[in-house]
Amino acid sequence: MTLIRTAVSGAVAACGLAAGVLLSGAASAQPAPPPPAPVYGEQPPAWAPPKPAESWSGQPVVWNSAWGGRWGVWINGGFIMLSSNPVTGGG
Repeated sequence: MTLIRTAVSGAVAACGLAAGVLLSGAASAQPAPPPPAPVYGEQPPAWAPPKPAESWSGQPVVWNSAWGGRWGVWINGGFIMLSSNPVTGGG
């Protein structure tokens, strides 16, 4: 009976030690670097209206050629337009 208790105690201690080593290694691992910031926007054409601002709500104002071309900002994957359509002069 003493031999079984000693073996079980040794196995439990070995498992606890192994788990501690594994967990401490995972905790000290460096986190993955953040992904590079997405680059949105295009080179504005020569006929584009002047840029209304350099930034809006902390985001850079960029040119987007969709919808006839407009200045705006990308926030959470959506484009917020800050200028009217220069081709039609409308919204």
